[in-house]
Amino acid sequence: MTVGLAEDEQRELDDIAQRLAEDDPTFAAELATTPAPHRLLPPRVLRLIGLLLIYAVGLVVVITGVSLSSTVLIAIGAAVTASGPVAVIVQVWRNRRTST
Repeated sequence: MTVGLAEDEQRELDDIAQRLAEDDPTFAAELATTPAPHRLLPPRVLRLIGLLLIYAVGLVVVITGVSLSSTVLIAIGAAVTASGPVAVIVQVWRNRRTST
């Protein structure tokens, strides 16, 4: 895996990985198969984090609009802030309709 390292740094990293695989193959295999941190979280938590991020971005846009006295930015920020909860409500409503 290349992370934007210089060629000699990449070679050193590859050598270290190879030595690790030779010294402790079980540990090396475990490191190679460790999922990304976001894969460890349940989908419900990921959706909540996404919802909170959308909400925070909307609030930042609203605050920026207020500080600049920009009605357009305030409206965009309000729309972004409201879009998350509206999306959740629509999804819950659709799920209830399909389950009955």
